[in-house]
Amino acid sequence: MALVNGFPRHERLLKRPDFLRISRQGNKVHTSHFILLWTESTVSALRVGITVSGKVGNSVIRNRVKRHIREFYRQNKCLFIPADYSIIARQGADRLSFSEVCRELGRALNRIH
Repeated sequence: MALVNGFPRHERLLKRPDFLRISRQGNKVHTSHFILLWTESTVSALRVGITVSGKVGNSVIRNRVKRHIREFYRQNKCLFIPADYSIIARQGADRLSFSEVCRELGRALNRIH
C-alpha cells in the first residue's frame, strides 16, 4: 500500500542557492520561535524549506520540530500563497507542542496576507 505524500518533492526547497536568495531578497515575519521568510517563486509554485539548527537541540529534537512544521504545512496548504518560503526554527521551538506550532505559524501566515 503506497502512502500519499503530503509534501512532495516539487513543493520543497532543496538547493542552497534558493535558501540564500530568499534570505537576501525575501520578506520576514518573526515570531517567538520561528522566522518565516518568503519571496516570489522562480517557478510560480508553492515551495517550502525548513531549517532547524543544532542550537535548537540534538538530532532527535530537530527532526521532531521539522515533523511538526511539515505536518502544519500539510494541513494548512490553503494558508500559503504561491511563493518560496523558508521556515527557520529558533531556540525554544523544541518545547512547543504541535498545536502551539500550528497556532504560531498560522498567526505568522495571517500577517503575510
